[in-house]
Parts: sequence; structure tokens; C-alpha cells
Amino acid sequence: MRAPSQTGQGEGRSGPARIEVEPRGLRNAVIPRLLFTREEAARALGMSLSHFQRHVQPELRCVCSGQLRLYRPRDLERWLESAVPRVVEDRPLEPRKTMTLDEVKDRFIREAREGVALNKWRRSYRPRSVEDLESLNQLPLEMRWRYLDAVSPGEVQALVDELIRRHLSASRIRSVVSALRALYRFARERELATHDPAREVKLPLDQRVVERRVVAPAEFARLLGDLWKQTTEEIDVGKERAPRDALNDALPYALAAYGTARAQEIEVLDWRHVDLRLGGAELAGDEEGRKPGGSWRVIPLVAPLRVLLREEWLAQGKPKRGKVCPPQRIRTSGRRSMRGVQRRVRKRWQAHGLEPIGLQDARHTAATWLDHAGVSPKVCSQIMGHKTPEYQPGAARITLQRYTHVLPGELEHARERLDRFIAERDPDFRRSPVPSGVPSSGNQR
Repeated sequence: MRAPSQTGQGEGRSGPARIEVEPRGLRNAVIPRLLFTREEAARALGMSLSHFQRHVQPELRCVCSGQLRLYRPRDLERWLESAVPRVVEDRPLEPRKTMTLDEVKDRFIREAREGVALNKWRRSYRPRSVEDLESLNQLPLEMRWRYLDAVSPGEVQALVDELIRRHLSASRIRSVVSALRALYRFARERELATHDPAREVKLPLDQRVVERRVVAPAEFARLLGDLWKQTTEEIDVGKERAPRDALNDALPYALAAYGTARAQEIEVLDWRHVDLRLGGAELAGDEEGRKPGGSWRVIPLVAPLRVLLREEWLAQGKPKRGKVCPPQRIRTSGRRSMRGVQRRVRKRWQAHGLEPIGLQDARHTAATWLDHAGVSPKVCSQIMGHKTPEYQPGAARITLQRYTHVLPGELEHARERLDRFIAERDPDFRRSPVPSGVPSSGNQR
């Protein structure tokens, strides 16, 4: 036998919804219930506990007793009346206009992936940016199940404080908060929220000091040349250093230092986008970047880089397409891992007693060479792939950003200046980076 719950009078209503629950362990007894547990509330509404916690609980006020959360039958009845489409006092109930943060999050990520949602610059999100937005899945369930406007700035600040206690890096915390700000910008544009609780949140400063290693042209050529030499351990066991393996290790670094390429751009670089005859290559982080408006750029091929690229092209059998730096073993991504290359090369340089350099350090080296070679900041920013050139003393920022343009032929002039600069500081510049006496990789096939 089921007993009716204790409900309000419901004055002015026509047939209010009734919430009933069977008292546990007491049959044939009528007991007025003033408060329900979550399990009892879910059973009274005829739904699972997880569904109640996800979709109903954020909309209800609760009575806290220690760690126990209790709910009034009157609030359950009001939720039921607003959720079920019916006529109360001959007037239809207004549809629910607010959504939970979790519902908007799913919609936001889906539309960002489809190219419908735009970033603050009114451009579509790139695939890697969509991956950053998925950090919203790390938000606490209590926050994700609440209404958008119910989330307060204090709760977001408490979230940041908790992430700091968990020793997350400042950049990772900033990524989570930036994704939350992007979500609320998306919601406000569609009138799903009226405020942004993450707008005034105080974020931790990044205390890391990254020391970048910049080398001179002669030292960099020496670093590449030592990749063809045997280490002491290889000499002891009688193992020869294969020229093909040395070229595989040297080419990514040459692309970074001589060609300003990023690690991801090296991984996806295809022979279709390299022209050895004209001495140029087209770099992009992914195929989407090659579309109009994408983040792609053309770089000049200085003499050492062109020699190494030609060696690799001959070693691969003069292909017309395919990865310039293919994986050495089968991988699902079809790319060579630049992290693995850096770990392997670092060990070889340390075995030779040399101070290693990373791919990002090689890019800093490239920018330094361009600056010392006298290449203008505007051309340098285009070669490096920077949207905005850095501020230069004695030059107005707006002039560098908006009013200076790259004239035809400037990339070739930049290559000539860089060639002259490297030649002045490396007497063996015109010689191939491959040490003398080592057979060409193209002859190994």
C-alpha cells in the first residue's frame, strides 16, 4: 500500500502533481513525509538515481544535514509540473529557457568541431583548439550539472584554487579557465546565459623560466655533422653508424634551424609541398591549415637545408608525394614522433660530449639568425609563421603590424641574406652537412 506524501495546499492550481513514496519497512501505515533522500526522490519521480542527479537535482533546493541532502516533496511537485507539458490555470507553462553547464558544453564542443561555433576572433576553431575545449570535461560534476547562471565567480575561483592544490601547471589551469570563458561567450551570444563567472577569476602566474639555447651557424653545423659519427659505445661493440639513420636524425633539426619549421609541421611535411629546384617549401600544421585563411607559409631553402632535403629525396627514390620525414616503423598516425627523435639525438650528442639543442631551441636559433642577417621584422615574422611581429625598439607597433607589407621577391632576398650571414660565420657553409667520406644516402638503395 502506498501512502500519499505531505504536500502543500496548492491554492489556485487545477490538479497538482502528487508525489508518493512507499515508506521502507512500514506497510499499511500512513506516515507524512516532509523530506526525501535522493534515492527516494528518484524513485518517486520514476527515474534512476543517476538521471535524477544529472537532470533534476541541479534545479532543486536541498536541505543539508551533514553530508545528507534532502528534498521537499513540494519542490518535486513543482519540478514535475514545469517538466511535463500541461495546462495550469488555462495557460501553458513557459518552456524552460535555461540549460545546465554540461548540456551547453556538449553543444558547444559539437558545434566547434562542426565549424559553427566561432572563437573570439570570429574564426572557426582548429582541431587542436577543439581538443583544448574538451578540458571542460574535467570540471567537477557538481558544477557541470548546474544551470549556467547558477555558477558563481566564487565557485570558479574555488575550482582554480583546487587545481593549484593538485599541483597542476599554470598553463594547464589557464587552458581550463579559457575554455570555460569560451563556453560562456558562446552561451551569452545565444541568450543561454546572462553573465560570465570566469571573467574576473585570478589565475596563477607561470613561474617557469625556460632557458633557450641559441647556437652559432658553425656550432650547429658541427652538431649535425657529429650525428654521422660513431659513439664510444658503438666503437666498442663494432657497430657502424648507418648514414641513413644519421640523415633521419639530422633532417628534422635542419628543418627547424634552417627552415624555421615547428615539430608538427615537420611531421606532416609532404614532398608535394617541397620544390628543390626553386628552393622553397610550404609549411602547415595540418591539411586544414593549407586552406585559404589557414596558418600556412612559404619558407626559403638555404643551401645546407636544400642539400639534406635532396639527400633524403634520393634516398626515398625521388618520390612525388609522401612524408619527407616518414616513420621508421608502422604507426597508426603515419607520422614520425619528433619527441622520439629528440630523445635519441640528445643521447648521441651527450655521448659525444656536446651540449644538446632541442627543436624549439633550433627555431629560436633560426629567428636569431634572421635578425642578425638584417631581415626585416615583417619578413621574419612571415618566415617564422608568427601572425604579429614582435615590438622592435624605434619602430611603432602599429606600423609593424598593420602598415608594413612584404614586397615581391623579399623571401628570396631573405634567403640570400641568411646564406651570406651563415657563410661569414661558418667557412664550410657551402659544403654539405654530411661529413666528407660518408657515402650519399641515395647510393644506399
